[in-house]
Amino acid sequence: LRHYPVPNGSINCATVISGANTYADLQCSNGYHGNLCGLCRFGYGASKPLVCRQCWSQSAIIMVYIISALVMLAFMKLICHFNLLEGGQTTDQPADRPHVTDLLKQLVLYVQYLLVIGSMNIPWPAVLYVPLRAVATIWAPASPETLTVECLFRDSSSVPAAIGRTLFYLCMPLVLLLLLLLLGVTVAACKA
Repeated sequence: LRHYPVPNGSINCATVISGANTYADLQCSNGYHGNLCGLCRFGYGASKPLVCRQCWSQSAIIMVYIISALVMLAFMKLICHFNLLEGGQTTDQPADRPHVTDLLKQLVLYVQYLLVIGSMNIPWPAVLYVPLRAVATIWAPASPETLTVECLFRDSSSVPAAIGRTLFYLCMPLVLLLLLLLLGVTVAACKA
């Protein structure tokens, strides 16, 4: 460190830099830091661009992902089951009676709309916020804005959080497909 002469003595550069960082950090809301407050502090994760949420415990995040993945697997299995049942039916069925798969497809579309609406950066009233968060949490493996996956990779210095998050969401559909296939094989083996 260099000392520069000033009228009253010398100033330590580390003190000046530390003071500048402290000043910048004081400008940011709780959970944010960095230039223009665009980064999440330790203990917070980005749930969507420029939105930091406090991290849940790693075990809670993993448990929510497991439960929501099981819910999604059951839902996908239900859709596959009804598609196979309706695929074998004749066209003599009355036109006014909807197929179960058509209703399930409408439900999926509705949930996708809810996820898009819930991801808008709007201060929702509690009566809307709670159901939107519940749907987002159930749909967690398919929605990167639900839980802060970055919180799972905070302790790992070998995997940057952005890369870990990207890999997680790229692999999640493949993992769910493999689990669905495994479930189908298991059910077929149990019936045989």
